[in-house]
Amino acid sequence: MSIVGVATPFVGRGPELACLAEMLARAAERSPKAVVLVGDAGVGKTRLLREFAAAARTSGARVISGSCVALGSGELPYAPLIDALRRLARDVGDDTLRELAGPAYADLAGLIADFHDSGRPADPRPASQLVVFGAVLRLLDRLSTDEPVVLVFEDLHWADQSTLDLLAYLTRGLTDERVLLVGSYRASDLPDRHALRAVIAELDFARRLVHLELTGFAPDELRRFLGHLTGTRTDDELFARAFELSEGNAFFAEELVVAGVLLSPAPGATVRLPRTLRDLILARFERLGDASREVMRVAATAGRRVSHRLLATVCGLPTTALHAALRECVSQHMLVTDPEDDTYVFRHALLREAVHQDLLPGERIGLHAAIAAAIIADEQLGLPEDVTLAAELSYHWYEAREYGHALAAAIRAGDTAVRVRAFREAELQYLRALELWPRVAEPAKVAGVPRDRVLGAAAEAARWAGHVDRAVELAREALDDLDATTSPARAGELLERLGRYLWESADTVGSREAYVSAGGLLAGQEPSALAARVIAGQALAEVQAGRYTAGLRAGREAVAMARTVQAREEEGRALNTVGVALTMLGRVDEGVGALRVALTIAEDTDNLEDLFRAYGNLMVSLENSGRLEESVRVALDGVDRARRSGLEHTRPGGVLANNASAVLTQLGRWDEAIALIADLVADRPVRQSLYPRLTLAEIDVARGRFDQARERLTAIREAAANLRDPQFLGALVACESELAIWSGEPDEARKILAAGLDAIGDTEHVVVRLRLYALALRVEADEWLRLALRHGHDPEDVRVEELHAAAARSAPAEAHDPKPEERALRLLCRAERERASRADPALWAETADAWLAFGRVPPAAYARWREAEAAVEGRDRQRATRAAREAHRAASRLGAEPLLREVSGLARRARLDLREDEAAREPGPGRADRPFGLTPREREVLRRLGDGQTNRQIARALFITEKTASVHVSNILMKLGVGNRGEAAAAAHRLGLFDDR
Repeated sequence: MSIVGVATPFVGRGPELACLAEMLARAAERSPKAVVLVGDAGVGKTRLLREFAAAARTSGARVISGSCVALGSGELPYAPLIDALRRLARDVGDDTLRELAGPAYADLAGLIADFHDSGRPADPRPASQLVVFGAVLRLLDRLSTDEPVVLVFEDLHWADQSTLDLLAYLTRGLTDERVLLVGSYRASDLPDRHALRAVIAELDFARRLVHLELTGFAPDELRRFLGHLTGTRTDDELFARAFELSEGNAFFAEELVVAGVLLSPAPGATVRLPRTLRDLILARFERLGDASREVMRVAATAGRRVSHRLLATVCGLPTTALHAALRECVSQHMLVTDPEDDTYVFRHALLREAVHQDLLPGERIGLHAAIAAAIIADEQLGLPEDVTLAAELSYHWYEAREYGHALAAAIRAGDTAVRVRAFREAELQYLRALELWPRVAEPAKVAGVPRDRVLGAAAEAARWAGHVDRAVELAREALDDLDATTSPARAGELLERLGRYLWESADTVGSREAYVSAGGLLAGQEPSALAARVIAGQALAEVQAGRYTAGLRAGREAVAMARTVQAREEEGRALNTVGVALTMLGRVDEGVGALRVALTIAEDTDNLEDLFRAYGNLMVSLENSGRLEESVRVALDGVDRARRSGLEHTRPGGVLANNASAVLTQLGRWDEAIALIADLVADRPVRQSLYPRLTLAEIDVARGRFDQARERLTAIREAAANLRDPQFLGALVACESELAIWSGEPDEARKILAAGLDAIGDTEHVVVRLRLYALALRVEADEWLRLALRHGHDPEDVRVEELHAAAARSAPAEAHDPKPEERALRLLCRAERERASRADPALWAETADAWLAFGRVPPAAYARWREAEAAVEGRDRQRATRAAREAHRAASRLGAEPLLREVSGLARRARLDLREDEAAREPGPGRADRPFGLTPREREVLRRLGDGQTNRQIARALFITEKTASVHVSNILMKLGVGNRGEAAAAAHRLGLFDDR
């Protein structure tokens, strides 16, 4: 046998090509699609994409492709985007690209332009990622006007986080553009917790991805593949060996052929096979000449792609010898050329990895040092994109053990990554710099900045990368590096940041302490922007603790100071807190006005942190003033802004999404709420997703998924040990106590509510207290009715009266009109109190109307149930039917199973007609004498059952057998539509079946 042809043959893959072609056709019809191609290394993903790209170009589509780069830990931000843009620029020319891209060109040109930097950590406020993402989307939109566009990102298992965020953004953001997105990755190279898995899961959940899995060749396909390679039919024995070793993997099979394993002149002869693919690759590598092996070693050290000039510089070979060596590498299928940019690329990434790993330590260190030195001497020798050059140098100096150079390069790489908002990559570089710090003499001099500055930059990058716990650790370490007595301003600055990080990590106690400490350090100093920011942080801590008056006072002080020193950003930040405090104190119009000014300032100063805070505070203020629909619109606007900024999955975007879902939950739009926050809890630690988890738990309880709710609430309670936000604690306690109530555990509900009322302390959040008191009164009203039924007379209602008096004291009527929710809760407390003696259907109707006045469907449905119950007790069947129908309709639409069961049970017991299309039917003749069809004997059994008698006691009293008594009880339960003896007794009491007593 002999190897024929240089190109690897393309075999099979018909279904995969057809799928890609169909997706392109749909995209051409303005239905953009996203396809992810997954398969093991060497299975043929790149070759399939190459064939598809050729077919797409033939059909008139424009194909733009780029590959991720395996460099160290994958620190190159936007590597495939930069690769694709560079290829596009070379393909059409700069002028044409500028014309095609339109306004987007200016925003993307910087990614492939030369740069120079001072080497100091940059101000890490996010801004540029929004520009990059939006510009790419606009570019694709313009390019697809005349012809469909295929954008291919290969090797996503090496992708940086910014590339993954861009991919998610484009997949979600495309609407009617004629664009097909295609990505590929190796499943075998993807750790369980790799960021790509989370992105794919999120897009899967949103039904935005088409999965295309590429597996190894089937036996007949592999035989055809080998036949193309060798020009003859492979011997059965050798073929079986080839299939066993390669498992149908095209690359493995090709390597077997190229290594000569299948070229034995004597079929059936034993062949000593290498144990691993790496050995196969190195067997081919060793057959190269000395000069060629040296070229391969340099190329492998440089990375997957290497320029001809860099090879020439580092190898030091004469031009003729270098050309001969490169020609051998290409002819032996070790390297392939890219004529577009005069670079060489490893035929497969595994080739590069195997050669690089085979280097001796001294060889590896020397080559990395030589490459770094060459790039320093002539930056054009490295990867030509400015945002990757610093990362490249950091990697090479680190591997060369030149720690001083590596330290400076790592800081520069971190700063560069921050500028394009590649925060995960920035975090990696800063952490590398901190690792190197003790290995370098005079590191601050080498770095150009003190260690606390690097720690601060690393903390901020970690915070925006979603690693809040690490941000806290780094900020504390930075503080430990400082002497606060000699550097109070810097320590105050770090404490202010620490306060923010602690709040985001659900440690409100620690957050407030940090703000207070920062204020103490700056006390007595001249007014400054920093001091205004610290005072604003203290104000925020007071508001979060429910002390709105103190928060308003501190917030106004911060506003005044910020205006004095003309610190506009700090003024906006303080107004954020002032607006919330005013709203919570009932001065809604003033508060909303202050928040709208804060929103405008954040827009003008391009401060995304304060922008999203203003969105969140404005929607919460509108929510608390009863303007729920407007609140949802503001929150969703903020979510959209976060999405367009590439911050959808960071904490600011998550907070807005959760706030919107919480209001949707109040409105009864539960499915919308779940869809909005489902991905927020998918891959986040519990402590960083407390609020969305609590929203889901509330819906679980309301829908009767009690086991799932308990599991969520247990996790939340454990993770929220240091959270003292009364609004959160109030919601958590309310959810836990409602679960206990619906589960028939009144003692547990009492214990939860008592602890909850104690925990929220002296908060000025009236609504939080009233909500808990209303639930406590509900528990006591239920207990009062149970005792009244058991003992046959009204029990003492001391506990009910005490609770109602406490509720009135804790939420005194204000001079201003109460907020809608406050008014509805006051009515609810009164109605629950009255239920413990003689329920008033009119009061329950007023309560339901108060909830509906601002769109709160779920609590209104509960009030309608109670109205129907009270009307039945008052013998007002018409009112009972009307209220029961409304409660049943709302509970059915919501899927509120516990409430639905109660309403349905009431309707069965009272013979209420819940059908909407028929008038309520009055009972027929004799019905009053035999309610629910109960016989006289069954009524007597029910009377004694209500007294708490057992079947044996009933049998003895009525001179019947115990078995007969049991039959009577079973019939009673069936006729009343209840599940147990207690429910039967309670129903008899509520319905007044034995008022003659």
